[in-house]
Amino acid sequence: MIKGTQLIGRSVIDMEAAERLGKIKEIIVQRDGERVAGFIVVHGETIVGSGGKRRAIPASAVYAIGPDAMTVRGSSMQELAELDNLPRMSDIIGHKMITQSGRLLGVIGDMLINRADGTIVGFVVGEGVRNKLENIFNPQRSRVHGYVRADADLHVGKELIVVPDNALIEGEPNAHEGDRETVTAKTGEPESHPWEERALAEPTRPSVWARRRDTPARSQPQTPSEPGLKTETARPVENYQPAEEARPETSQQDRENEAVTTPPQDQSQT
Repeated sequence: MIKGTQLIGRSVIDMEAAERLGKIKEIIVQRDGERVAGFIVVHGETIVGSGGKRRAIPASAVYAIGPDAMTVRGSSMQELAELDNLPRMSDIIGHKMITQSGRLLGVIGDMLINRADGTIVGFVVGEGVRNKLENIFNPQRSRVHGYVRADADLHVGKELIVVPDNALIEGEPNAHEGDRETVTAKTGEPESHPWEERALAEPTRPSVWARRRDTPARSQPQTPSEPGLKTETARPVENYQPAEEARPETSQQDRENEAVTTPPQDQSQT
């Protein structure tokens, strides 16, 4: 087995063209949560993680995962539109896991993958920020080390996962556990491709995981206050009157009286 986080940043090589395609950026997971669906590979990305060319490589094109690189068959790299809608490993990590009997195990910190065929073996129990702080102030607090089997009857919510009590495999997972059995079974079939066979297999259970998407309602409030303020500020005030128009009407009458009485005064002077 290999952890999913250990694959992030690993080089991807097209073994048929002898060409480096880039590095693994993200792992795509099938909705049933039991196998890898593909990988997001980026080439030419900057240090800050921007730019570069991204492409989705289906799991059926994977030939092998080695200690330094993942090799793929270029002739099998067909662009699948469905990969864009499938969940990522980042959508799974961070969910809190609790047993049916009410025991809080922790949060999903990683994913265990069978490097022989892409089967997801389990989800590593990690520690959230809160649990780490509690362990610092309470060293005697019991901790859970192990992983939850991916083929268990999981009930997945937005932030919480309820798992059966027997789904927890305690202890540190063995790096080669589960890989040898699959390789041995395929020894007599040199032309077979375990990753392709596993990727094309029919799901054994309904969809469990879903891809998280950022909703505009969270970043853009539906009742914006700033546009309203700008509109009120730019709107002309109808009741406003300049100082000259606000003068009393008596001043206008005085002007008319002055205009009428002025000629007689001039005639008297002449």
